[in-house]
Amino acid sequence: MSSTATNSTGRLIVLVMKWLLAMGMLAALWWMSRDSLAKLQNRHFVWQAFAIAFATRFLSLLVSFSRWRLLVQGIGLPISFRETFRLGMLSEAMNLMGPGAVGGDLIKAALLAKNHPNRRASASATVFLDRVLGMWGLFVLGAGASMIPVSTKIGSELDWAVWLLWAGTFAGLVGIGMMLVPAFTHSWFMHWLSTWKLIGRIVKELMESVQMYQGQPQVVILAVFLSMIGHFGALTSFYFCAQAVHRGQTIPTYVDHLVGLPLPVTLGAVVPTPGGVGALEGAVAWFYEQHQLNLIPNSAKDELATAFSNGILTALVYRLTVMVGGAIGVIYYFTSRAEIRQVVHDAEIESVV
Repeated sequence: MSSTATNSTGRLIVLVMKWLLAMGMLAALWWMSRDSLAKLQNRHFVWQAFAIAFATRFLSLLVSFSRWRLLVQGIGLPISFRETFRLGMLSEAMNLMGPGAVGGDLIKAALLAKNHPNRRASASATVFLDRVLGMWGLFVLGAGASMIPVSTKIGSELDWAVWLLWAGTFAGLVGIGMMLVPAFTHSWFMHWLSTWKLIGRIVKELMESVQMYQGQPQVVILAVFLSMIGHFGALTSFYFCAQAVHRGQTIPTYVDHLVGLPLPVTLGAVVPTPGGVGALEGAVAWFYEQHQLNLIPNSAKDELATAFSNGILTALVYRLTVMVGGAIGVIYYFTSRAEIRQVVHDAEIESVV
């Protein structure tokens, strides 16, 4: 068996294991909440709220695509919005389907680099920096939302999460600010960090990504701003998903969603399951349960169980908006199969060279 075939088989095994993990997590959540989830089957589904949820998430996708296009154009690679949309939706489909040897982001970078073979590293750097700035923008949004005056004050159950959002916001501000200084990115300290086992590769990729924008910090600043707008739309979509299935129930407010969901969304992005399946649902359920404790510290077990189930259901409805959006990407996937097959093949060859 060739090295490429062995590599493909190994990646397929990893993909299957990830899906098994995701399904196992969902099964565990269902088993933990089977009784309270059964009571939710008679809830009235508000299609108007779901339509708003889908529309706001789709708009947030357009904003995130524009953010990546900004970063691509910032390093001198020409790309139209039409092509940005195509590659973005292909990435959505690949992340949803998980059929290939590499993820959606890598497919997006490989397809971008296809017409610019001498700029492969630069194309990959735009995708990596887009992900980093997107995550930081989510923390900035959550931290900023925590300052909005609300009738329900955040209690000790979620207070630590707010502090974590602020810590991430300031750490990202300092880190990216220093990265924009050439003397720092070329310092012995950063090169020393890049040799570390666990974080070395991430540090190296981040340095290489940011160095391309050191002469134009306005691109990075605008990208962060677009990131905040995009995540604002996604978290708004979450809230309307809750409204679609929990009308008349006691659930977190709109501002609560803006403050409490950045960490669950982050967890869903870093846990190695396709699209964060299982991890996102569990984290949102935990947030809903903590919110119930914040409202009524002495909540009964059935009240906490209902809150937990409400969170699972909200995340599953949000997952439905993701699947509808991913279905659009699948159309692009089937019209680009030959092109994707080629870049996946090239990626597999490069990974064993």
